[in-house]
Amino acid sequence: MTVKPHLPSTQAWLADSWQRSIGAGLSEFQLPQELRLDASELKQKHEQYQMLIALVQSHALPLFNQLMAHSNSRLLLCDAEGYVLRHWGVSRYSTKLADVALDIGVNWLEQHKGTNAIGTALTAKQAVSVVGEQHFIRQNRFMSCTACPIFSPQGEMLGVIDITSEQQRHTQQTLMLVSSLAQQVETALLCHLPDSHYRIDLAAQPNLLNSGWQGIVIADSDGRIVGCNPMAKQLLNHAKIGDAVEQYLGDNWSRAGGFNQHLDLHLQTQPLNIPSVKSRVAMSNKSLTQLGVRFRDPQLERAWQHANKVITKQIPLLVLGETGVGKEQFVKKLHAQSARRTEPLVAVNCAALPAELVESELFGYQAGAFTGANRTGFIGKIRQAHGGFLFLDEIGEMPLAAQSRLLRVLQEREVVPVGSNQSFKVDIQIIAATHMDLEQQVVQGLFRQDLFYRLNGLQVRLPALRERQDIERIIHKLHRKHRIAAQAISPELLGQLMQHDWPGNLRELDNLMQVACLMAEGDDTLTWQHLPDYIAQKLAGEPLKVDLLNAEPLKAKLLSDEVKTSQSSASHPQGGNIAVQPNSMCSTAETAAINSLHGAIYSNVLQAYQACDGNVSQCAKRLGISRNALYRKLKLFGIKG
Repeated sequence: MTVKPHLPSTQAWLADSWQRSIGAGLSEFQLPQELRLDASELKQKHEQYQMLIALVQSHALPLFNQLMAHSNSRLLLCDAEGYVLRHWGVSRYSTKLADVALDIGVNWLEQHKGTNAIGTALTAKQAVSVVGEQHFIRQNRFMSCTACPIFSPQGEMLGVIDITSEQQRHTQQTLMLVSSLAQQVETALLCHLPDSHYRIDLAAQPNLLNSGWQGIVIADSDGRIVGCNPMAKQLLNHAKIGDAVEQYLGDNWSRAGGFNQHLDLHLQTQPLNIPSVKSRVAMSNKSLTQLGVRFRDPQLERAWQHANKVITKQIPLLVLGETGVGKEQFVKKLHAQSARRTEPLVAVNCAALPAELVESELFGYQAGAFTGANRTGFIGKIRQAHGGFLFLDEIGEMPLAAQSRLLRVLQEREVVPVGSNQSFKVDIQIIAATHMDLEQQVVQGLFRQDLFYRLNGLQVRLPALRERQDIERIIHKLHRKHRIAAQAISPELLGQLMQHDWPGNLRELDNLMQVACLMAEGDDTLTWQHLPDYIAQKLAGEPLKVDLLNAEPLKAKLLSDEVKTSQSSASHPQGGNIAVQPNSMCSTAETAAINSLHGAIYSNVLQAYQACDGNVSQCAKRLGISRNALYRKLKLFGIKG
């Protein structure tokens, strides 16, 4: 009998987390398998996050030591994938804490560890305390854990900072402390932005200027804003990157201290002099604006650098590449580190929109413009993107009529909704993407030449997976993403994965790795035997054979009521002595073919069942079918009662 977990709280975020834990197949009564990085993987993580680790150690650790040094607690830093990067505090865990593997290199995402502060804070993207019985896994309920996400100046979640205690029960004060530690790190990240020269602290009261909750603006040597925290944006009415500080704070903003009468704000300005810190924690020549964005393939890195240069000048960008190379993810990363990162990124898949709806979706429509129109009208995707990015994916699929209207938007920087005579000004960064050859589309009359030249401000091409020099790293990264526990990849399989052409590119590899890891379950090594047959044959370059067990049209014919199992044979000896009774719908040749194929199915199932020593779960995985489907076939063939 399945025991339904008893949820200790009615808080919405906690209830959602417990449901996710149940959906991941975890049991509150069983300690899940541990997912841990090996030494080389951990070294790679430390290299990638050395800036973040150094800033936590210099800006968060002192306050933690001051307030929690005698509480038998530990401060932990985890990356955005849930791996523990470093910990500080008690030098040695108790036996209980050691048993739950709260250690460097271990993954604490919810799908691996159930509800816990680290994994739940990453999913909820907010500070959370998970105390005692709120943990989904029963063995973890002796702990109190509080965690808060850390965000980059561009709004990207870099990881979480966590305090875990065995004896001390966490309260609202602990939550405030962890949030303050995360804010200290975020402020340090802000001050280390490239070209940072001045720091301006803002507050409504002078005693709040050093409270940790004040507004902070970072400016370059010319007095232009290069970064600001959320409080500063609120106090300055949504100040934007690149704006002059003086337009918000007046000409005297650079004085050491002062008061802005217009905004009723107290100011405190200081020069930033941190070159030694920057050099000490330099991240492989990557600036903080690209923290977490690492391209080890030369073609992709060149595309990234070129794209970053043009989007600061509002030059249209055209991203080319085969299906599945990651064009949308590339654009999301561009947006996250751009000066428009605080404004929306609106993505439109031109191939997914019906031709008759493209114009109304893009340009919006006036109330009552057509039958079925919203009574209040619709502003459209282009106006939704005002101030930010408009990403037109699969632009080659856009109908010619919509292309004409889009060209006018790009030329005039204004939109006229369907059914309206009124125009609206828009400020957008246009990025289009396609897997098609647009120049050939122009020749064939399927794409407007003038629109092509307007979109083609800069053209970058993302390499196919088979062309990338970092394919081995990608394979290991996706394997770490999907594996259920610590697991290696066999050298033979790794070599074949690296040599494959990957027509579906990253999307195909990601899907394959997800399926293979599910098949491998908790095995120590991912091997050929964990791949479904059709995938293994494809990788090996063999002709793709018919899936005897799952080819739906054939199965429907073979196993329909017209296909009868002969009862005259004794217990179906190996080799499949299963006969089909001829009927008026089947010719003699058809009957012979069906008998032969039906026998092959029987042989396939029997061999797999014997190889798995009668284990139905393993056998079903090997055959790539559900357990219920396997039970039906076993019963049909008389193999298992």
